[in-house]
Amino acid sequence: MDVATLAGIAVAAGLIVAGFVGNQVSVSLINMHGVVVVIGGTLAATLINTPLKHIAMAVSGFFWIFREDDAGSPEKLIPVIVALADQSRLRGIGAFKEADTNVANGFLARAATAALEYNDSNFVRQVLEQEINHRVDDMNEVANFYRTVGVMAPMFGLLGTLIGIIGVLKDLSNPESVGPAMAVAITSAFYGIFLSNMVCGPIAGKIRAKVWMEVRVKSMVLEGILEIMKGSGPLVVERRLQAYL
Repeated sequence: MDVATLAGIAVAAGLIVAGFVGNQVSVSLINMHGVVVVIGGTLAATLINTPLKHIAMAVSGFFWIFREDDAGSPEKLIPVIVALADQSRLRGIGAFKEADTNVANGFLARAATAALEYNDSNFVRQVLEQEINHRVDDMNEVANFYRTVGVMAPMFGLLGTLIGIIGVLKDLSNPESVGPAMAVAITSAFYGIFLSNMVCGPIAGKIRAKVWMEVRVKSMVLEGILEIMKGSGPLVVERRLQAYL
């Protein structure tokens, strides 16, 4: 599990609980009309704006932020690739058959298999870089989904505010209606701002950070495999990979 994500959720939950306990946050913030306007409006606009495929990817991406980096850390990856270079120096490129399928979320094994099948460093680079780029494009679409929701939510919060103000203006002569109408106005804006800044923005940022860490790790794998294909020794491979740290 991603410790930073869980810690952030725990801090946010703690602040909300502390607000209720200290009477700084009251149950008056709970307003179903504001929830319907903000959540419902944002959902409707998002469904219109986003293809169903990207919505499904966004749901998967949401759960991804809770997992530890699938690709692993660059520091732990270097000894694995150096060991593979050492085996290749002793036994030839056939040592790629024993590449660990769990390293870099399986990318090391795929890169080693491509090297064995094609034995052309330029073609291997082209194929694997294309895979990396497609992955980046897909995850950028997921991050953009949450950025879009983060932009829409405050706008629908503003819409709820306008609805509440209209309710106040329509019935100024009735003091009893002013309070509920103002509650709709204020809480709608609160829901939109909260959804944007406490949910969607952080999710988009975490996905972007995890994607670029994954890119760095896969780039290290690709560089290591290409160096081994060139016949570079373990020391040369290690120094080349240390540039990624």
